[in-house]
Amino acid sequence: MRTTRRDFAKGLLAAGLAAAVTPRRLFAAAPADFDETFAVFLSDVHVNGLDNDPGNGKPFKTTMRHWLKENVAEILRMEPLPRHVFIFGDLAHLQGRLVDYKRSYPDLKLLIDAGIKLTIGMGNHDHRKAFLEVWPEYEQRTLVPGAIHTVTSLPDYDLVMLDSLNEKDEVDAWNPAAGALSSASQEWVLSELPKWPRPFFIGAHHPIYELKFGADGKKRLHDYIVKFPNCRGYIHGHDHIWKMNVANWREPRTVPWLTLPSNGCWGDIGYVTMRVAAGKWHGRKVAQAKFVQKDFFLGSPVPQEKRNPVWDARMADIKGAKCTFVL
Repeated sequence: MRTTRRDFAKGLLAAGLAAAVTPRRLFAAAPADFDETFAVFLSDVHVNGLDNDPGNGKPFKTTMRHWLKENVAEILRMEPLPRHVFIFGDLAHLQGRLVDYKRSYPDLKLLIDAGIKLTIGMGNHDHRKAFLEVWPEYEQRTLVPGAIHTVTSLPDYDLVMLDSLNEKDEVDAWNPAAGALSSASQEWVLSELPKWPRPFFIGAHHPIYELKFGADGKKRLHDYIVKFPNCRGYIHGHDHIWKMNVANWREPRTVPWLTLPSNGCWGDIGYVTMRVAAGKWHGRKVAQAKFVQKDFFLGSPVPQEKRNPVWDARMADIKGAKCTFVL
């Protein structure tokens, strides 16, 4: 069959469009396409599985799935691909409905199909039973019964994802906003992390000072973390802003602590990349977290002419923000 120059050009255009929307990994990527030390962190995804508010029937004004789809597409176009993607809680919209997890599943499945290892943590807007109906493999992955508590090993460090969801028993209930660790999780942390053999990060949805220990709650993870010799940092979501701090200022050995942006709900919008490099600080490797900034808004996105100029000033102030962890 004769192919004209016009037909050939049309074919190139069609191939280009297909490549633009199809994950690069789904073609014929080799193992070298992955950077085993490269990870991407998402948090506060808040995908809504309902189109209309069950209370008043009005359409929900949300763009969260749009941001998830866009960010997944960006991850799949990265060269090399990250071997790991972590979600630090609040995958569900507000009440941890089963339909929320079902709606986000096809988008996240693209990562898995591309050979990326996905780890999901629990936030205060999640519900474990509904989550496990869509992601049943976490019943085997968890290290603490009754929680979604995982450890993921990368070449240079482990990431211990704690389950800080303080859950109500009712289906689709609004959970308390503050985080908590179950007694079994507290016991696991205090028995295992002081003797952890490799450099590790603790991840959770909630800030470090919210996670209390003992019946009286007088001790917090904030107090214990500097006593874990191999702990290199604490990473969490919940606050929807990019922020760096250290725990504990009173100790000679401080541990960096990073607050992640929201994937697309409100506040700082975007995700975080984490890459490991050799010999940056006194010959020791470092893991550098970098904010991939998309937007900043409070409430809902608005047209440019209606934006508060403070929002754009915030974006300019933290453009290119990084956080370095010494391994």
